[in-house]
Amino acid sequence: MKKLDPSDNILKKQVISLNRHLPRRRKTLAELLREERPHVLGVDGTRHRFKNAELKEIARMIDKEDYKKLKLPIYIEIESLTSGARIAGDMESTIICKILNIDPCKRELFIYRPQIKELRIKFPTATQYIFLVR
Repeated sequence: MKKLDPSDNILKKQVISLNRHLPRRRKTLAELLREERPHVLGVDGTRHRFKNAELKEIARMIDKEDYKKLKLPIYIEIESLTSGARIAGDMESTIICKILNIDPCKRELFIYRPQIKELRIKFPTATQYIFLVR
C-alpha cells in the first residue's frame, strides 16, 4: 500500500477549494429553458446564472428530445497531469464539436488553450472549469 505524502493531501485540499463553485446538481437544458432566471446553486451556496441567449443557441444545435439529456454547465476538466482539457459525455461532446467545428466527434474530447479560450468566449455561462488531481 502506498504511503500518502502530506503534500498530496495539501494539494487535494486546494483542488477541493478550487471546485467549490461547482453546482450541487446540474440541470438539464429543458429545465433551464423553463426558468425565468436560469441558474444552478453551487456547493458554496453561490448562484451560477445562465445567459438565456447561450441556452437558446445551444438549443438550436440539438434536437428537442435531447434537451432532457444535456446537463449544464458543461464541465471543462482541467487535470494536473495534462496540458489541455477534457470534455466527457455524449451530449456535451456533441455540443462542443459543433461550437468548435471538430470533426469527427468522439464521446470524449481533448481540447487545448486556443479552443478553451474560444469556448469560454462564446459560452461563458454554459461552461465551467472543474479541476482534477489524479
